[in-house]
Amino acid sequence: MIRAVKQSCLAAAFAMFGLATACNDPQSPKAQAQLSLADGGTLVVDVKTSGAADADSWGAIDPDGYAVWVDGSSSQAIGTNGLVTFSGLAAGDHEVALYGIASNCGVYTLNKGPNNPRGVFLMDGVVGAADFSLSCGWWGGLFVSTNTTGVDLDADGYTVTVDGRTSQAIATNGSVTFTMLDVGSHSIALSDAAGNCTVSGSNPQQVTVSAGGTASTTFSASCVPTGAGSGSLTVMTNTTGSNLDPDGYSVTVDGTASQAIATNGSATFTVPAGANPVALSGVASNCTVSAANPGAVAVPAGGTGTTTLGVTCVVPGTRVSGTGQLGMGSPTPQSNVQTFDFDVQADLTGRFSITAYDDVHQDGSVATVFADALRDPATFIKEYRTSSNACSVPSHGVEVDAMGRDGPDLVPFTVIACDDGPEGSGRDFLSFFIFKPSGEGIGRSGVLTSGDIVKR
Repeated sequence: MIRAVKQSCLAAAFAMFGLATACNDPQSPKAQAQLSLADGGTLVVDVKTSGAADADSWGAIDPDGYAVWVDGSSSQAIGTNGLVTFSGLAAGDHEVALYGIASNCGVYTLNKGPNNPRGVFLMDGVVGAADFSLSCGWWGGLFVSTNTTGVDLDADGYTVTVDGRTSQAIATNGSVTFTMLDVGSHSIALSDAAGNCTVSGSNPQQVTVSAGGTASTTFSASCVPTGAGSGSLTVMTNTTGSNLDPDGYSVTVDGTASQAIATNGSATFTVPAGANPVALSGVASNCTVSAANPGAVAVPAGGTGTTTLGVTCVVPGTRVSGTGQLGMGSPTPQSNVQTFDFDVQADLTGRFSITAYDDVHQDGSVATVFADALRDPATFIKEYRTSSNACSVPSHGVEVDAMGRDGPDLVPFTVIACDDGPEGSGRDFLSFFIFKPSGEGIGRSGVLTSGDIVKR
């Protein structure tokens, strides 16, 4: 349970962004920069962890406990069943998060799902409380990836299913993560491949999941042209920005033929007629390919296809982008799924969009919060911090404060993005917290179940 964030006290959050408000309640200063150590509010955080329904699950409880974070700037370690106190906090709204949760454990709040991070309102001289309840079991995760080569790849991807029950869509060259799977052996099947594509190797595959761990498996497929003949394919690169990649890139066609290509150069291939996949690799971490990568280029029989791949490079550490999903299953209203798409730079330009399918408005629409000055001048990126102690490696993280649009309302929100592994590793982490005008904050956090976060 947690005390609801009062609507009037959202003035503190709005003041942080320099917006006028008629609220006369005490205002909280910028949390990351100031946490008053003088007289103020006190927050007690209580954590209770239990095993799942079966008695054996007690042995699966997270052995090293968790970390409690307040406003992304102050933290304390806490046991799996413990209590910590934060004193001298400014009166007003605060964000409270529980991180370091093992993959076989999860936070649950009645009628609110995980609700982590969450909001709490504090008053001077009064003790506020935030209670986190967790359940752990003999569960683990599964990371599934696909590697498809050839021509005329399946346009709508595949479906991967665990034990004939739980399914997720997966791209022809993509990845998804399944969570909360029982320990033991599982049957993993790939289906919905196009008629010209063949999955190689065993299908379904048998994968063993261990408690608190994440197993992985890869499906390989190849696709043959749907037509006859061949043609020529020319790939060009156009790289702009600063700190350009000094050694150029590698361009691969159909997943099989590769050539070196300069940062501003070209390469030509003889390929089968049809839609030929083109992928650019060897791109420096501070550079971004602007179009889909890989993409597909149509080559007619006896003709020529061309494509230009744009690349933008920035000063290292000044840009973060990501697209993906938290939660398993299809993103449908009332499902515990959140999708995101962002590209933000340290000069406070860029865009951020989050859709929370478990946050449904009274009119039935799903809550989508975005900050994009080009789309809505009232929204903006307020602050960009180049590291985050909430990430497993702080330098791999970025923290962003923004003022976003949620339907008719302007809402402040904060984001922590962690690039904790290479693309397709299944280790990247995202946390977001939105100050809701209805009187409560909403937050979610976790390892991505699909997609990728890249800090450049």
